[in-house]
Amino acid sequence: MKSTIEFRKDIVSGDWVLISTDIQKKPVFFKKVESKPLPKSKCPFDGIQKSKQEKVLLWMPKPGGKDLKDWWIQILPNKYPVVASSRICPPLTKYGIHEKKIGVGFQEVIVTRSHEKHFGLMAKNEIELVIEAYQSRFQALSAEPCVDYILIIHNHGSRAGATVPHPHSQIFAIPIIPPDVKRSLEGSRKYFHENKKCVHCAILKDELKEKERVIYQNKLFVVLAPYASRVAYEVRIFPKLHESRFEAIDQAQRNDLADALKIILSKIFKKLKNPDYNMFIHTAPPKERHAEHYHWHLEILPRIATWGGLELGAGIDVVKISPEETAKFFRQ
Repeated sequence: MKSTIEFRKDIVSGDWVLISTDIQKKPVFFKKVESKPLPKSKCPFDGIQKSKQEKVLLWMPKPGGKDLKDWWIQILPNKYPVVASSRICPPLTKYGIHEKKIGVGFQEVIVTRSHEKHFGLMAKNEIELVIEAYQSRFQALSAEPCVDYILIIHNHGSRAGATVPHPHSQIFAIPIIPPDVKRSLEGSRKYFHENKKCVHCAILKDELKEKERVIYQNKLFVVLAPYASRVAYEVRIFPKLHESRFEAIDQAQRNDLADALKIILSKIFKKLKNPDYNMFIHTAPPKERHAEHYHWHLEILPRIATWGGLELGAGIDVVKISPEETAKFFRQ
């Protein structure tokens, strides 16, 4: 089979899709995990500190640790990336009436040490180190000349797309603005031009006043069930203070974000009985100068339901539990 790694633009919607056939070569370690957990001896992320073949981009010791034997986080290039690593900026080219770009970029894996301790079981200071690692690599990749967007994701469970059950996150640095982010940016920009204020700040003001969909808050962050949730039990975390860029948060914000994540992910683990979920950060593009209108945030989408014809054919998400019920459920 011919290898294809390309960003292709839908001529009708203007959305980009990624065609990456090499992903078929990636081994799946989730086979039979539901009935028989993957042993550490077969886990590709266990013992990576002993491997001489892995290129470690960044490592961080566990709280109180001092050297590599005490590592809590290691960040590595993805062995099976969906994009081809390159610092050459891909030109937009024509293919008949269509447009495409070579699928270049950077894909990194953020591995936490414990084979079993996922986010719902981590201590707050352990989560804070993960956030710091996210920030560090985000800032480093922002300097790459061909990177238009950086997406930080965490897939928990096979239904969420994880192929290895060992807890890990990923960072994608790519030469396009993803469709969902583009729509979010355009909606935020439009509201700002029409109302002279941030749409997410307006949402937070309303939500904190009503409190109906607020799940948890501390000094700097609020956790809520969004008014127009896309999936059952969807949760978002917003900084209370207006900030466009995740990579700009300080130590106090990292501390409170870790606290908010610890609270909500432990609730999701206990109350929903450890469901598969996707977590990701939406932030302003690193090279966009006029992004003051945007308000970065983190989204968590449990993978409980399966999309049907209405969702796929009409693009209308059908959610079987209201955001108000979601907030009440998690507050209890």
